[in-house]
Amino acid sequence: MSTASKRLTVDRLTQVDRRAGLSVREFRSEYLYPGKPVVITNAIDDWKARHLWTLDYFRSRYGDTQITLSKYEGEHYRAKAVETASLGSFIDAIEASDFATYPYYIRDDWRIFVAYKELLADYRVPKYFFDWYVFIPGFMRLIYPRIFIGPKGAITPLHCDIWETHAWLAQLIGRKRWLLFSPDQRRFLYDYKVQPGDADLEKFPLFREARPLECTIGPGDVIFVPGGWAHEVVSLDATISITHNYLGPGCFRPGLTNCVKERVVGRLTRTFSS
Repeated sequence: MSTASKRLTVDRLTQVDRRAGLSVREFRSEYLYPGKPVVITNAIDDWKARHLWTLDYFRSRYGDTQITLSKYEGEHYRAKAVETASLGSFIDAIEASDFATYPYYIRDDWRIFVAYKELLADYRVPKYFFDWYVFIPGFMRLIYPRIFIGPKGAITPLHCDIWETHAWLAQLIGRKRWLLFSPDQRRFLYDYKVQPGDADLEKFPLFREARPLECTIGPGDVIFVPGGWAHEVVSLDATISITHNYLGPGCFRPGLTNCVKERVVGRLTRTFSS
């Protein structure tokens, strides 16, 4: 059997809802409480970042800043496969090359917001996404926002977000294609080893039963990803995105349990074992 015949490109997909003018009450009743993804099309119209944060803007203002690049190797990003470069040279590279020839991505980076706090004034958390982590000690919380900047073709492999929290991501430049899998389909995903867009069905036969949702988001769109939903994301252009994970109804138990396990139990274990 040929490699091509063993593989299936996911098609005939159910689309994620796209909503404009969504009220907080509608968001909660139709998406948050049921645990259903949604793309909100006008949630960041009042952000300065919506029009200000372009590749040229970051190159001209922060081009000399040294940033950490994640390198994609063999279907994964590896913790040790990181490099540093100036932000300006990185932006030059992603405008000239796609991910196949330049497999580097700024992923989940919060350091730029610590170094340049003025960037925080250019955005605000959309009204839909109140974060209950604000009520726990600071050392137990992760740092947000985080930014993604990458070339056409950059991929975030299939995964479930940290601590199984909810997440939202706002798209500022370029487009991204999302495939999302509800928690009840986890048994088809082989501990997230499968590549949904090009699944090897001989190696991962149960993936035939998976029924993902799909969407493409572009500038100005915000996607809500409920806790426990696995997802793969591929950039269709050079892109800039900003994201938060957060605690809320529907993910309290895993979000708090995993937070305490990592931030408290893990901290105590390291302290007493050293």
